Formats: sequence, structure tokens, C-alpha cells
Amino acid sequence: MAGSPFQGVHGLAVDGHGHLLASNLLGQSVHSVDLQSGAVSTLVGPPLGGADDVTLGPDGSIYWTGYFSGQLMRRTPDGKVHVLAANLPGLNSLAFRRDGRLYFTQLGRADALWEMDPQGNKPPRQVLPKPGFLNGFEFGPDDRLYGPILLKGQIVRLNVDTGAMEVVADGFTMPTAVNFDARRENLYVVDVARGELTRVKAATGEKKLVAQLPTGLDNLAVGPDDQVYVSNMVDNDIRVVNPADGSVRRLVESRLTVPSGLAIAPEDADERLYVADVYALRRVGGRDGEITETTRVLSTRMTFPMHVSLSAKHVVLSSAYLGSVQVLDRASGDILRTIPNTNGVQGAIELADGALLVAEATTGKLVRIEGGEPAKTTVLTEGLSGPVGLVADTEAKEPGVYVTEVRAGRVTRVRLSDGTRSTLASDLQAPEGIARHPDGGLIVAEVGKKQLVRIDPATGRVAVLASDLPIGLPESEGLPPGYVPTGVAVGRSGTIYLSSDVESALYRFVPSP
Repeated sequence: MAGSPFQGVHGLAVDGHGHLLASNLLGQSVHSVDLQSGAVSTLVGPPLGGADDVTLGPDGSIYWTGYFSGQLMRRTPDGKVHVLAANLPGLNSLAFRRDGRLYFTQLGRADALWEMDPQGNKPPRQVLPKPGFLNGFEFGPDDRLYGPILLKGQIVRLNVDTGAMEVVADGFTMPTAVNFDARRENLYVVDVARGELTRVKAATGEKKLVAQLPTGLDNLAVGPDDQVYVSNMVDNDIRVVNPADGSVRRLVESRLTVPSGLAIAPEDADERLYVADVYALRRVGGRDGEITETTRVLSTRMTFPMHVSLSAKHVVLSSAYLGSVQVLDRASGDILRTIPNTNGVQGAIELADGALLVAEATTGKLVRIEGGEPAKTTVLTEGLSGPVGLVADTEAKEPGVYVTEVRAGRVTRVRLSDGTRSTLASDLQAPEGIARHPDGGLIVAEVGKKQLVRIDPATGRVAVLASDLPIGLPESEGLPPGYVPTGVAVGRSGTIYLSSDVESALYRFVPSP
């Protein structure tokens, strides 16, 4: 499937020169988008550009927030990149006041509003603790901050000098950003859970729906002609809304967002893929690339899937993004269980007895999770070096599981009965995704060498199947070893499927006749 320059589109800002600045959090880059053609160029690449939101300073510098890295960044007009502040997890939104002072928020991992010297000569100063998750905001003509309080579904007006806050409008489900129109009289608001773009009169709070869009809206920017540019992180696109008539056109489009974990039911002759696309779980035809089903985050209880595996009755998802493992009913798609896990959870599989086996990349453990509330957790083995991918080996005399260790460059077999470990293959570079081939071989994404390899489970012999692959985004602070994992799945035909985090694409390798 054709890819995209983005791995989720987030903060936007119009630069006044016919381009839109767009932030790309998981892709760790800041982009420029031509407002006419939609052509995308990269201004700051990985790993420095891990931006959740982006804005322009009075001198033409570009500023952005690193949600995972906890860094506030600046790119000066001469192209140099500087770290203005660090150790602030959950950095989210930022905007300049009319007098040139810079403000930013923390959200999710913390909850606060800060002021920052735009030159970085002074440390940040906390303005307001715990506003309730203040998201994408802007200063109005009255020098007040206007923004959404995510946890309360409100749009508020805030005096940043006194801390006084009043509600402008409420009744939203999950508002994520506001921006003023060109006349500075009305606010445009995006609601991520409803997919709505709403206009709010700043003076009275009167609301009017402008456009109904797909859920997953994250941010917006308003051009001088009052065209509204809206980012959608689930669909990985940017749409332009004409508020005069509510018409919508795509400026940037994509079919996938951040494809990572992959799975195929072994009995499925059509080889339909389950794709953990981070902002959605998608079903994709392995033969034709057609997307037949999408379950979206934020408008459902799904929590940013990064790995996916299948059992006879269940789909198992895991995510280090929000720290959880989820079990879904394969037939209905209903979420049956959500198990919190903040230990850098990567791969997760369901064993024959119904227990879950989870790789904790941060702690280096494989843990077994049993049913019940709260779930019972026991350690099967520990001392692994960045465990990421898991595949069961249950037909052997001593059932076990193969695990890729991204830090150690190993594929290790762990016996399920007692956690005993043995090394199958070593001297690999950053192995991540792993799957079983119908012939019994193990197919592994060796991300450090950007290649796909086959490992013989009897001898440990490694054979290269494909090289020079577009895989392996640099790891980011704030996420565990393996970062966005490269997924591998194998169909019953022997066709191998690989996810590309670099291109937001899927690749298919068909066996020779």
C-alpha cells in the first residue's frame, strides 16, 4: 500500500507565505505543506522534530513541543535547531501572546500551563497547575488565552496574569483545539470524539456546526482568507473547510497512519491483515490492499494499538503509547478487557490456556497475565534486553515462545513451563517483528540492517530475504526500546507482509512459483 510523509498529523500553523506548518509526532518531524498543491517537504527530520504542536515566532523561528521527549524546541531562520527546555513530559500545545511572550501546556503525562522565554535564556515558569488538560489554544484580541479544557468539554477564556478562568462555551465531548477567524471575532473548535468543526462566537458563546468530519480531529489553523485547515491523526490527513458553505476538500491524504504490528489468521485463505495502525485498528486485504474495516481511537475505548496478535476467539492489542493491553472479541470487535501496563509493553499473545504473555521492553520481563479483576500477573522470565516481538512455539515437546530482543540483537526461546531461556540467533541488529512461516521458519524484521531475514529454528541459521527496506524510525525518548515496532505477518500461501513505519506503508513479498 502506498505510503505518506506523515505518521499522524497534529499541530498546524499558517506561515503567511503560502505554506502550512504541520507537526508529525511519531514520525519525529516538522513539515511544510503547500496550500495550493498539498506538496509536503520536511523542515526538521527525526529525531529532533518530534512535534505535537507547532507555531511561528515573531522573528520567523519555528517552535514545537515534544510530547514524548519532553523538550521544547526552536528552529531559527538560519536553520539551526535548539532545545529551549527539557524534562517536561507531555508537552502539548503552544502559542505566542501579542507582546511576543511564549506559553505552552503539558497534557496527559502532566497538567500545567507554562511561560517560556522564546530565546531560552530563562527557565520555564509555571503559570497555572492542573487547568484540566488545556489543549490547542490561541490568544484573542483581548489578550486572553482561549482554549479547550479537554476533561470538561469546555472552551474557556483565561487571564494568564491572574489565573482567572471563565467558560465561553461548553457541551463538547472532547475538544482538542481552537483558533480565531481572520476578524478575530469567532472561534473554530475541533472535537476529536465527534469529528465536528464548530464556530463559536467569542463574545456570546453561541455555537454553530460548520462541518461534520471523521472522528480523530486533532488541530486546526485558519488562513487569512478564513479557510480552515484541519488535521486528522486517525486518517493521517489534512482537510480544508470553507466555512461559508461547509464544503470540504483534502489537501493531504493517506490510507494508513503508522502501521506497526500485523497479524493474519492462519486459516484465512484471503490473507486479510489486522493492522495495528497506532491511531486505529484496520482490516486490510492482503491481496488487494483494500481497507474493509477501521476501529478508531478516542471515539472508541481502543488505546493506540502498536502490536496485534490473534487467538481462536480473540484479538490482542498492546500499546506503549498509553500503556495497556486489550482483548477484543474477534467476531464482534467488542473490547472485552483493558489491562493497564506502564512498563513499556510491546508484544502480547494469548496462550492456549487463555492467559496473556506480555513483553515489557522497559523492564526486560515476559509476564503472564491471568483472568480476574484485578488481573493476576506473574513473571515468566526477566533479564531480557528490550523484548519486542513474540511468537508462540506451542507444538514442540516443550512449548515455548520466541522473543526478539532489540537491544541485545537476539532471538531467544523461552520455555513456558519454567521460563528457561536459550538463544536461537545472535549478532542481529535491532530485531523487532517476528512471525512463523508455514514451513516452520521464523521471519524477522532486522530493523538495524533494514532487512527481512529467515531464521531456521533447528539450526539458528540466518538467511537474508530482502534488504534496503524503508523501516526503522529512530527511537524517541519517552517510549520503550523498539519504539514503533516493525510488524511482520505470514499468510498460509507463504506470502510475507511487512509494515513500514518510515513510509506509513505495507509491503508484500510473494514467494517465487
